[in-house]
Amino acid sequence: MAVWCLLAVIEIPMAPHSAAQSRSLDYHWSVPDHLHDLPGLATLGKNPYRKARASVLASALIAHGTEQPVVSYSRRRDWYVNRFENTAFSHRTVVNAVDEAVSAGLLGHLKAKPGDHLTTGLQSVFWAEDALVDALGDVTLEYERGSPIRLRDAEGNPMAFRETERVARMRREMDGINAYMSQISVGISDEADPSDWDVGRHRIRARKVKDGRETWATVCPTPGNDVYRVYGRGRFDKGGRIYGWWQSLPKIRRSELLIDGEVTFEPDFEFIHPKLLYALRGAVLVGDPYVTGVFPRAHGKLALNVALNAWSLPLAINALLFRNIESPGAWPHTRSYTERLVNAVVARNAPIAADIGADRGIDLMNIDSGIAVRVLKACEKAGIEALPIHDSFRVRASHEGQVTAIMQQVLDVTLVAISPSRSKGSFKMVPHMRLPPSPEARDASLPKGSVVSSPPVVAPAAEPVVAPSPEGRGSTPSSLETLSPEVLCGPGAGVTAPFPEGEESLLSGGTGSPSSEPSFRPVLPVRLLSGPVLSGPSSTPRPFLRPLSRHPLPSTVPPCRPSSRSCSTRSERWPKPPPRPLPWPLPR
Repeated sequence: MAVWCLLAVIEIPMAPHSAAQSRSLDYHWSVPDHLHDLPGLATLGKNPYRKARASVLASALIAHGTEQPVVSYSRRRDWYVNRFENTAFSHRTVVNAVDEAVSAGLLGHLKAKPGDHLTTGLQSVFWAEDALVDALGDVTLEYERGSPIRLRDAEGNPMAFRETERVARMRREMDGINAYMSQISVGISDEADPSDWDVGRHRIRARKVKDGRETWATVCPTPGNDVYRVYGRGRFDKGGRIYGWWQSLPKIRRSELLIDGEVTFEPDFEFIHPKLLYALRGAVLVGDPYVTGVFPRAHGKLALNVALNAWSLPLAINALLFRNIESPGAWPHTRSYTERLVNAVVARNAPIAADIGADRGIDLMNIDSGIAVRVLKACEKAGIEALPIHDSFRVRASHEGQVTAIMQQVLDVTLVAISPSRSKGSFKMVPHMRLPPSPEARDASLPKGSVVSSPPVVAPAAEPVVAPSPEGRGSTPSSLETLSPEVLCGPGAGVTAPFPEGEESLLSGGTGSPSSEPSFRPVLPVRLLSGPVLSGPSSTPRPFLRPLSRHPLPSTVPPCRPSSRSCSTRSERWPKPPPRPLPWPLPR
């Protein structure tokens, strides 16, 4: 009987001991200072220890009463190395805070054995006892904003990084976006079913029912709707997506959110990752990439998205089969069916076959995160409130059409920018091609009262050559003609380009690094030549346009070789034209 009673006592906390039923320890939330005077807690102690203890108690309170009622943490000293830079979290502060709260009867605790995280996947956990819940009452938790730029290693653990100039620019960019997000008021519609929502003082729970299975998502709305970017694998060119508290809500519950009291819609990018891959291969996606003609579209969509994030096709097949182990009934299909499905998806998307099962997902996330940043900037400039959700945006119903147009415009520019068949011509300064001085600099260097006259240089009359489309033929896409042009300074002044210098790179998803050369990407592949400017009240520098000669292009672009993971080089597809002399000597 004694043994049975002991098993009954320890069986209660053993159920939530798995990682799937536990929340991670969060240092952003903390209890107010006056709660440090609870019975059993030391009133003394250094400030970092008191902050860590406040976060431990707040994490237990947030998890209480949810589907993840326990908080997991590590008691290994090595786990805290380089993880929580500039925070109060360390092995000493966290472990001592948990042990003290357990001794005071405020927390329940279950220790994992050393090495359990490797063999069984279990971690030490703690949870809020009734004494802590009763003592907190209706207090409001405090929120501490973290860094808007976060870096994780290949296993998803936080990493420390140096504060370089590039990181500082990305941080300033996110600070500006957060200032814009703080002006958005988010609420829940009065028409929402109360049984689908559980709004508490510290967190919100939202219900989702799929395939007859009910689940609840728990979120903690942050003050000011703060967002942050998460990069992966220790690199700032991997990942970089924007995260906010509303993204953890089920999509059906997000449809019941209000922005400034108005109902909302969620326009999204259609086939964004396949479209980006096709553009990177110099092709254009036609039709639905998920429709194979043999298998259901839903299966094709799942298979393609899983395969784009897998290291190989066999791993993609195993990942699909593993879904049925994690959640019985999620993928009730045989290995033979799954293999034929993946092969059909690869055959349907032959131009990007080398990218399927090649771990391209994290690179595509880096590109689509840059797209999301540009869309948010455009929405802020237009005075439109938008909540980013990776490849979609939750906006007011009255702004849906305008935001959809902004999204399509940014996507069109991105597809042209990353396509290898687009024009790459730009003005480049070389030592023997110096531009003439400006009128002000020239006049300042001459004696007072002197007059300089020089004949104007007339460019040969010819029409500028239109840049090839992503398909390798035709004219420039119409999306570039609808852009709001921005004038560049320096040698490119007077020529419009969609990518002003200093803004975020479309390829890296981060802020472009400074360069000694001007960022000049004209819509038409023209060479900019500055002729002499006549003095006078109405005289302004004018660019002269001269068409660039182009070698005859091949009629068709060679397709990707099935045995290779990359297309043929640019020199094979576009023969290099012979060198030619300058049309006329430029003035020094």
